[in-house]
Amino acid sequence: MQDRRDRIVDAAERLIMRDSLSAFTMRGLADEVGLSVKTLYNLCSDKEAIAAEVEDRAFASLEAELRELPVDGDPIDQAINLMVAAADKAIHRKAIVLPLIRAKHDGQDDPKLRPIGFMGLGAQLAEHALARATKLGLLDADLHPELVARQLTLSWFGTAMLWGKGVVADAEFVVRVRHIGACTLLPHAREQVAERLRKDVVAAETELLQLTDI
Repeated sequence: MQDRRDRIVDAAERLIMRDSLSAFTMRGLADEVGLSVKTLYNLCSDKEAIAAEVEDRAFASLEAELRELPVDGDPIDQAINLMVAAADKAIHRKAIVLPLIRAKHDGQDDPKLRPIGFMGLGAQLAEHALARATKLGLLDADLHPELVARQLTLSWFGTAMLWGKGVVADAEFVVRVRHIGACTLLPHAREQVAERLRKDVVAAETELLQLTDI
């Protein structure tokens, strides 16, 4: 029974990724898995339950992929690359992630708060990177890694909400979070990394000027 349900959720994920969550229907899923709609309802309760499983799976994969990012390289790059990777991976699953971002933006209730949990993991990983950067003397010794990591992830989520509302396009989302990361860390950087961050800021701004009218 669990194998059959897993196959149904696999099919639901394919349909949502292909068509969008709003276009997802039990009739379409029944056709995809070769079952009657009645049988599908007996196995899976309702559309919302299946969509919730797809969402859980998507965010579990996102979180697992963030945890697998390299942690033994340059910690400044690690903190910024974490933001960029999170944007890239959210874009890859935009059919699932966007409706949740929009729901949060519009103040709708989400008892699981998966986007918030995802942001919390990002803050935790960024904090570890920033603490290591401070220990290595790349950032000011009086920097508070936890506070700066939270600022990075709050800025990421703010940009993600603009992306969710269609204000920011996919490519701009990625460049903006890279720009935010460099701008946020630059005031705290020791001289040996400050120049590199300045160049990153200028490079990101050049890309943004090409991508937008501002």
